[in-house]
Order: sequence, then structure tokens, then C-alpha cells
Amino acid sequence: MSYVSTGHRPMSTASSPSAAKVASDMLTTVSDDRAEIDRLLALVQGRNSWDELEAERKDLVSKVQSDTLWQEDPTNAILYQKRLSQLDDALNERNGFLDKSAELQDMLVLAQEETDSELLREVSEEHETLRTALSSYSLRLMMSEEADRNGCFLEIRAGAGGAEACDWVSILSRMYERWAVAPGQGYEARTVDEVRGDIAGHKAITIQILGDYAYGWCKHEQGVHRFVRISPFDTANRRHTSFVSVQVSPVFDAQSGPTGAKYIEIPAGDIKLEAMKAQGAGGQHVNTTESAVRITHLPTGIAVGCQTQRSQHQNRAVAMQMLQSKLYERELRAKALDKANQYAELGEMAWGSQIRSYVMHPYKMIKDLRTGYERGDVDRVL
Repeated sequence: MSYVSTGHRPMSTASSPSAAKVASDMLTTVSDDRAEIDRLLALVQGRNSWDELEAERKDLVSKVQSDTLWQEDPTNAILYQKRLSQLDDALNERNGFLDKSAELQDMLVLAQEETDSELLREVSEEHETLRTALSSYSLRLMMSEEADRNGCFLEIRAGAGGAEACDWVSILSRMYERWAVAPGQGYEARTVDEVRGDIAGHKAITIQILGDYAYGWCKHEQGVHRFVRISPFDTANRRHTSFVSVQVSPVFDAQSGPTGAKYIEIPAGDIKLEAMKAQGAGGQHVNTTESAVRITHLPTGIAVGCQTQRSQHQNRAVAMQMLQSKLYERELRAKALDKANQYAELGEMAWGSQIRSYVMHPYKMIKDLRTGYERGDVDRVL
């Protein structure tokens, strides 16, 4: 994050008791923000081995400046350049926060010495902006696992609840898409596969979210989500409970990290390829030819599909990327949890297995059952 330094304004001394009270309140607010900024900066300093990153950067700079690297080892040269760019971004962002904090500290001292209310107001606003940015940054630094920086696929499937569950799939997928493209997020979201419900919504839908740290943010959404409301599909206006499962896998990147992630080779004999006509809106070519693709990985039973591209070749390429991502996530989970099957965590898509509940009736509440966190603005969230 970059900041533009602001110039000092002319001295403006408070000349009334009310002005002095405003300045005093403003100073109290700034002091609180300052204490929180110092706390967040301490967290930032402790959440990464910055000295080791500086040393790694120095080593990579010497490697990429070698006159013979590109001739002798072009593959690693690309990886070194990519890792060096990541280190530069990480170090420059951290240093930007440290520099801005020091600048605001100096401006605060100057405003107090000169009793400059205009400068104090400006310092107060910039402290609040810096505190908000630092809070988000310190959370992002917690995403330090192997695939956290990658994009991701979200696969949402209807469980118990019939038409309500299918509609719940559509509501939840729209929530994730709107979150991804919201101002300040910087992500791109696109639907890569969908199976429409018989009455409404979707039986299943797969969304790809592109951008740094999409997997880090979304991976904790994996699990069963419960939805309670007065069903619009019930003529008796009864309350219904429905369930969907969300599965999250990182977009596979065979060249992530300085040495590259292990390439996941999928032998042709291990997959079953099926072609079919695409569903939903589309051009004449899309709906009249067998452009949609479904791939099943025979050793694991994992099935993926794509039907949103214009040709079978493009759909097959996206589906293979999805399959590699799912196999990659299985490998990551095996390392972290010592489990071979990523589906073991999900449980049954029914009562007692949900990670989060969205209740619309008889009261409004969202509750995460893992942390106990609750909030009441269900309509705003969805």
C-alpha cells in the first residue's frame, strides 16, 4: 500500500472553550488509534521472519544478476524472478506501513507543539485510515501456508432441503461472487460449471476466484452451511431448513514458490472423459454441440466439470485445471491433517454437521458454530 505525504497547514490556534474541547477529543481519538497502530505493527513484525526474507532477497538478487543463469538454467531463472518479485512486494508493503507510521508520529508531535487544530484533524483522519489498513494487512500475514496466496475454486452442492437447498446454493454463490468483486477486494469471479435445479436455483455450481490470497481467505468456508427461512416455494408459508456443502480448493500453480510446487501428473488412463451439451443460456454453438466436459479421476472418484467456455477444448483445459487443484488440495490436507481424503471433513449435509447457520425466521441471525461469532444483518451479508 502506498501513501502520499501531506503538507503542513498554517497554524490555527483554538480560541474558544468549544474548540479546545474538540481538539482534546480529537487528541484522545488519535492517541487510541496510535496505540492500536503500535500494537498492529508489533503483530506484523512478529508474523514474518523479515530478516530471513531480506537475506533470501539478497541471495536471489545475486543469482538473477548472473550472466550465465538464463543460458544454463532458464527454468529456475523464471522461478527466481517470480520469487524475487513476491519478496519485493512483501518487503515494500511492510516498509510502507513503517514509514507512514513514523511520518504520522512526527506530524502528531508537530500538531501538539503548535496547537494546530487543522493539522490535528488531518492527522486523526490519516491515523484512522492507517489503522484500518494495518488491521487488514496483519490478518493477511497470517496466511502463510503453502497455497494461501493462490486463487481458488468454490464448489457448492445442494444437500437436504429439495428446492430450498437448490435456491440456497444460488444465494450462497451470489454472496461469494459479490464479495469477490466488491470494491477493495480486487478479485475476479467466474462460474465454470453449473447444474440447474429442477424447480429453482442450482443443484451444484463451481466458481473460480482469481487473485492473490483468494484461497487463504476462502478456505475456511469449507463445510456445511444451514439456511432457515419461510420458503417461497411452500404455499402454506411454513419454515424450512436446508443445507449445502462448500468445498474449496486452491488453483493449482505448478511454479509456485522458489523451487516450484510438485507437479501433479495425471496419466491418461486414470481419467474418464465425458462430453455433453451445455445447460443454460448461450449461443447456438454452445447449446447444440457437445462442448461441456466432465472428467472423473478413477483412482479417487473425484469428478469435475466445465461448460462455460465456447469450445470443448477450452472446457477440457479448465476441467483439468480443476482436477489438478483438487488433487493438489488433497496433498496439502494430507500434509496438514494426515488425512488422504478431503471429503472426510464435510460430514453429512444435514442437522448437526453445519459450520455456519443463516436464520431468516423466526429471528434473523448468522452464527458461525466453530467460533461462536454472531451477527444479525443477514440480508446485508447475503
